[in-house]
Amino acid sequence: MADSIRESTVEEFRGAVASGQPMPAGVSASAVSASFALGLAAKVLEVSGSRKDFAGDRSKLRALLATAQSESQRMVRFAEDDIAAFHAYIAAVRLPHATVSEQQERARAIASAVRVAIDVPLGAAQAAAAGIALCADAAGMAHPGVAADLGAAAALLASALRVFLLCADSNVQQLPSGSALDEAAGSGRRAWETKAFRQADSVLQQVEAAIHAKRKTETSKS
Repeated sequence: MADSIRESTVEEFRGAVASGQPMPAGVSASAVSASFALGLAAKVLEVSGSRKDFAGDRSKLRALLATAQSESQRMVRFAEDDIAAFHAYIAAVRLPHATVSEQQERARAIASAVRVAIDVPLGAAQAAAAGIALCADAAGMAHPGVAADLGAAAALLASALRVFLLCADSNVQQLPSGSALDEAAGSGRRAWETKAFRQADSVLQQVEAAIHAKRKTETSKS
């Protein structure tokens, strides 16, 4: 795989994920999936807004489209940041620790690396939750012909969100119980996490309703 995920082909990235190397792994794979999901959301907005029969707020649509496009790129950065965080952690673990000063420096480096290894998936999780909220805002604008793609975007983002939180929780286990960072990682998370999953379910329900309504309309015309 190329040094940068964005410079890799899909096949190169797939091969790297499936290899025996420790990276890329869950966070990176899910961040790339979330990037594609936000790309799908952008596609839905682009297609829906380009139709002559679009009756929604075009300024709002353009704002959502710009956000979806920029957040899609940001997700790839999360994927690359996760790989960098892992390598920083390994480098910290391998620091010399023969003397007291070396042990202290190594401990500081490991703590810093663990903090980043937690912050990256948590940041990606918050971005995924925001992406789901974007899909919810876009649901009323989606043309029935591309509504399924919006549902796919919400479903992929919800799956990625679960992975990000799972991996963040796994990394938190490396911290002493009750540490400030341990408590910060879970602080206030439950509310936006629950809201995001509910919004994803709502988007899927709206999409299914739009698909069925489209079928009924086509049947009545035939």
